[in-house]
Amino acid sequence: MKVGVIGLGRMGNAIAYRLVKGGHEVVGFDNDARARNQAKESGVAIARDLKDLASRVSIFWVMVPAGPVTDSVINQLLDLINDGAIIIDGGNSFYKDSVIHAEKISAKRGYFLDCGTSGGVRGREDGFCLMVGGNQEIYEQVEPLLTAISVEGGYAHVGPTGAGHYVKMVHNVIEYGLMQAYAEGLHLIKDGTYEYENLDLHQIAALWNKNAVIRSFLLELTTEIFAQDQLLEAISGEVAESGMGKWTVDEAHAHDVPVRVIEESLKVRAWSRETGGNFATKIVAMMRKKFGGHSVKKSG
Repeated sequence: MKVGVIGLGRMGNAIAYRLVKGGHEVVGFDNDARARNQAKESGVAIARDLKDLASRVSIFWVMVPAGPVTDSVINQLLDLINDGAIIIDGGNSFYKDSVIHAEKISAKRGYFLDCGTSGGVRGREDGFCLMVGGNQEIYEQVEPLLTAISVEGGYAHVGPTGAGHYVKMVHNVIEYGLMQAYAEGLHLIKDGTYEYENLDLHQIAALWNKNAVIRSFLLELTTEIFAQDQLLEAISGEVAESGMGKWTVDEAHAHDVPVRVIEESLKVRAWSRETGGNFATKIVAMMRKKFGGHSVKKSG
């Protein structure tokens, strides 16, 4: 299939790479010259601008920051697409925004799918997990693309328009809670009772991944972190967030669904940015760097 990828940053470049590797013809566009050059090295043809891109493809995979940037790209495409065009938003858009995007695209006789994308920087080689919302027939039409991008068995049509981004939103805040629980537990092992000072955090994290109930990918990343550094003295404990946490908490409150663990993890992140955090938030910051390539501040 022939597809255009808009946004060739870390994630968009990985999406384009996997599509090319899967035998698809990919045309990409990004305002950043470095991103364009990196994609070109992977076999991606580069469009001059969105107009040029729209003249060459009828399926568009949008991989840009959620909010105004995504709105701008989709609004520009509305003036360029032909009947039957398919626009897939693979970013972290708010699900209600995705419903609005779908309505606008439908008015132009096009189709829209919202695709929550998980897998972080390792998705480039290992494959991504894709949570897709929208029209079932259009989903089936682009399924060869989803197969190329995802890990084996790692994609599904989860519901109507908006459902993909809704499920990804909740996925992200579950991640917040899991990360905080691991980090707090390991902090307690490090700085708890003085009878057990200097326990080997790398050994313990690695051991837990040997079929313990709490084994996980996040714990694998933590093991890798501690293999390099168990003190984390050189980094700040400030932890950023994307906004998805607030979206989820607001949604939960609107429907009277308790999400206390998620709320507490968000409060800890806000506290970390005010105070510089502690050992636990340093672990969380390093986990984010490991799976998503997110930046980590130096201490002091």
